[in-house]
Amino acid sequence: MGIYSLENYEKYKTKTIRLKPESKAPSNFGTGQIHYVKLPWASLEPHRGEFNLELINREMENVKNPILVLIPDIPLWVDNHKSDSFTSFIRRVGSFIGGDRKLVGVVISTINNSQAEWDGYIESFDKTTIFADLDNKELISYLKDNNKDFGLLVKCNEKNWIECCEGFAKQNLQHVWKKNPVLIHITDDVCGPNISREIYRWHGGLSNKQLDLGYNVTIRRVTYPEAVSSKGALPIRLWLVNMGTARIYQPFIIKLLIKPQDLQLYSEKNSYELTLKGSTESWSVGDITHNEVLQLPDIESGVYTISIGLFLLDNTPIQLNNENTPLNGFYQIGTVCIDDKKRNELFNIWDTYYPEGYYPLEDPQVPEEE
Repeated sequence: MGIYSLENYEKYKTKTIRLKPESKAPSNFGTGQIHYVKLPWASLEPHRGEFNLELINREMENVKNPILVLIPDIPLWVDNHKSDSFTSFIRRVGSFIGGDRKLVGVVISTINNSQAEWDGYIESFDKTTIFADLDNKELISYLKDNNKDFGLLVKCNEKNWIECCEGFAKQNLQHVWKKNPVLIHITDDVCGPNISREIYRWHGGLSNKQLDLGYNVTIRRVTYPEAVSSKGALPIRLWLVNMGTARIYQPFIIKLLIKPQDLQLYSEKNSYELTLKGSTESWSVGDITHNEVLQLPDIESGVYTISIGLFLLDNTPIQLNNENTPLNGFYQIGTVCIDDKKRNELFNIWDTYYPEGYYPLEDPQVPEEE
């Protein structure tokens, strides 16, 4: 960095930490390879009203990223009204599963491709992603007309990849990935060159093959003051990058952990977790920046480490693509000096000061006529 860099003319003395990513994306729930849990109706309801639904849990326990497929294998006890009986079965399974976080999603499979069967999935799996087949135009049209969220199942190979591209375009599905995942089901033995190229345009987040798909978040840079005040302000600027093919679809939060640098002084009483107010629901792929001024609690003077982590709402940590080894989901960034000196100006730091030459983008004003 040159001697004329803006970093050498800071209004407030800050620390700028730059972290390096790993060469391989970390493994997270809801990314990469999925495993189908295919279970026949006849096995789960062998007799009318007698269910064997615990089999679903047993099958899901043994696989990563399970996708449920209910095979409409008609039991012997069903005589008439097969579609209606299957719809009732769908609703019973959806009620049993509820919002089980271990389940990535469920594929909409039916007997008659009827509206009643579709509604069975929509209404009973309301807390789980439902996947609609790209080729099922009637189903997709129904979901869109009724403003229902859905993931997309794309069954593709080196022979039909152009038809898949046309399916996205004709049905205006190029933005589905922004709210729900796109599942790439490759029917070839290996992923060929055309599919390898197109899955990035489709923003595939999941696949039945071992592919590097889904979100891949790294902390690129963190900027904060060298010294802050107890019960004062901690301004922090984050620059993260999602280098993956899709966004994080599960709700999550950003947390900051402050604890003594001297491990001999560490205890739960002098360790502080602060939740940031980032609008994570809008985070997509590419660069992500977030400025915030955190209110610090009453902290004893000393040198503290700062760590950052992303967590799902059930406190499951999200693995980030950084060289630092996380501790309980937190990645150590650097140190900060905390004392009793007053620094009230830090509460309004973003009103007048932007570290490293960062300024808000504004539309140019129309010149006034003389």
